[in-house]
Amino acid sequence: MKRSTRLEIAVLVAAISALWPRWSLAQQSNDPRATRRTPAVEVYQRWKDSVVLLNGPIVKKGRPGTEEFFKGTGNPNQEFNVGTGLVIHANGYILTNAHAMQRVIEHRVELSDGKTYPAELIASVWGEDLALLKIDAPKPLRAVVLAPAGDIMVGETVVVIGNPHRLLHTCTTGVVSAVGRATKPDDMPGVTLGDLVQTDAGINPGSSGGPWFNVLGEVLAVTTSMKRESENIAFGISTATIHRRLPTMLDVHRRYGLISGLEVADAAPCRVASVAADTPADQAGIKPGDVIRRIDDREIASPTDFHLALVGRTPDQTLSLQLLRADESIEVKLTLAARPKLDAAALLADRLGLSVTGLDDKTARDMQLHVSRGLVITEVDSDRYAGVDDPPAVGDVLARIGKIGPRDPDHAALLLDQLDPAVPIDFILLRKKDTELTRIDVHLAPGKGGAKKPVE
Repeated sequence: MKRSTRLEIAVLVAAISALWPRWSLAQQSNDPRATRRTPAVEVYQRWKDSVVLLNGPIVKKGRPGTEEFFKGTGNPNQEFNVGTGLVIHANGYILTNAHAMQRVIEHRVELSDGKTYPAELIASVWGEDLALLKIDAPKPLRAVVLAPAGDIMVGETVVVIGNPHRLLHTCTTGVVSAVGRATKPDDMPGVTLGDLVQTDAGINPGSSGGPWFNVLGEVLAVTTSMKRESENIAFGISTATIHRRLPTMLDVHRRYGLISGLEVADAAPCRVASVAADTPADQAGIKPGDVIRRIDDREIASPTDFHLALVGRTPDQTLSLQLLRADESIEVKLTLAARPKLDAAALLADRLGLSVTGLDDKTARDMQLHVSRGLVITEVDSDRYAGVDDPPAVGDVLARIGKIGPRDPDHAALLLDQLDPAVPIDFILLRKKDTELTRIDVHLAPGKGGAKKPVE
């Protein structure tokens, strides 16, 4: 038999073998659609409910900065944003783009069942275009699975789910066109995003923040931008970047008031980098070099998984850890301890030179604010702001520290505690005097004041 004939027969046999399981399944189930269930169909059906719509009123581009906070200062024809997010944890944590959050007045998340919930902006990393929202979900949500950092192949299939132009749960497919790309997004002046993934899948406005899945249903990237002057060129934030940034954004030990005593390495697998003396991890017998394989019933494949596994935990809660030590599997019990509570009053006085109280609904209405979120200033260290043209005043509302609006003094202390004391602090004050509404952006250098001119 000729070599070419043998090759043709081998190819035919291989093709029949590949199709046989599907044909057999279709015959057994009497469902001709079974042969049409491609990997893209499977991925979409499995993960569409983990993709959410971000929808809230926004500040129109070019409008005064007061519109973001005060009622009655903007266009009566209110604009709304349309964006996409993905569920990163069952407790209601939503990952999306930072650029899609910057002009939003009230964050809202619509789940696949059509119900909408108010959302809190937890963290924003502008230079990487990542943001984290939190909703109080009535039941656990289905969280996506992140692909390992760097596990991506040029040419492999991607399945993209998003909400372009509010067309909910739109599915497109394409391939990974390239990796390691960089771009300067049009709506992020001064920012260059790197380590991006490129695809030819259809991406349109409103898809930002949406997941790109591989055929296994793992998230490879998150939509960030597209080349507006071109077709079939879009960019996504790689899971390598997400794995690197998400633990800091979650900040679970500080946010939930926990002490584990563990530090884990940055790269997979989830290897213990250090164990602090006289901490729960030390008492449990955990050692540097141990690889964490499981926490309770949650598999741990990466450092990100470790931090996600601590979301919602409480002090004094005992966790079951499966470890790998020198090729031996061992089980330990880790009882979390309570992190010392921050002294909010002392921290606000030290870092900002301010005393504050919570913002109540009546004060928010009197000041014509969109939301009752912020802190009312009750006392100002005048020496801290000596020489400043327009320093904070009693009665002003501290509306934002960095990019986050403080809920109460304890939350403000948490936000300040996350910041490097040697780095200047940006915050926003709101003031109402008679009928005049003023926004004051402050750039406070360590140890002294430095307010910018107010924005009327």
